[in-house]
Amino acid sequence: MYRAVSQLEGLMTKNELIAAIAEDATKSKADVSAVLASLANVASKTLKAGNDLTLGGIGKLSSAKREARQARNPSTGAMIDVPAKTVVKFKVAKDLADAVA
Repeated sequence: MYRAVSQLEGLMTKNELIAAIAEDATKSKADVSAVLASLANVASKTLKAGNDLTLGGIGKLSSAKREARQARNPSTGAMIDVPAKTVVKFKVAKDLADAVA
């Protein structure tokens, strides 16, 4: 099995992920890279449309709206207005959470 060794300890880079998946699935790195790019594109379109995306065995991506609010700037203490926005949420699948625990 592929063992990722990153310059930053504990962090797997995109290239290391591509190499690990390519080795595990016996596919070329170019094919795996294309699939990951496609996954990112499909996820963006799905979430932008307001739908959730479930990745079996990994987790669920969903979008949520955050209301406008006021927050405190920690360096100055001044109150600032934070505009409303849509954010992406991720919920880990139980199988993955159990495997890591």
